[in-house]
Amino acid sequence: MAFREKSAWLMLIITLLVGGGLTFEVVQGFNSTSQWPPAVSVFTRLTVGLIVLSIVGQIALALVDRKSANRSADEREKTIQQRADAYSGILLGVLIVSSLMTYLVHQHGDLLFLMALLSLVVAQAAEYVVEIIGYRRGY
Repeated sequence: MAFREKSAWLMLIITLLVGGGLTFEVVQGFNSTSQWPPAVSVFTRLTVGLIVLSIVGQIALALVDRKSANRSADEREKTIQQRADAYSGILLGVLIVSSLMTYLVHQHGDLLFLMALLSLVVAQAAEYVVEIIGYRRGY
């Protein structure tokens, strides 16, 4: 398995754990109080969680596979990354427009912010999935 594929798997797991955990927590909080939690709190916890786990995970991954970690991307890996970027960018655009349309209906700024934040998490997870599929297929 290529280093970049291992990295994509690691980042997908981290993104799903942190993003999914916070999404579950936000929905549970809304269900119990009928109010959206403060956006700054959710944003801060998501950002710090992703950064800390990503740094620790990437360092561990690099220590396990030192040779591959320092190698530059070949043409196949660049093509896989470009395809993943393109698909996740399209998905992000669709999700942000959906968030804006939801705002037009509900007129709630915190909901808009939380939906935009979830859109970023979903698009990033989709990018990792497309990368992994590209590595598994070989293109």
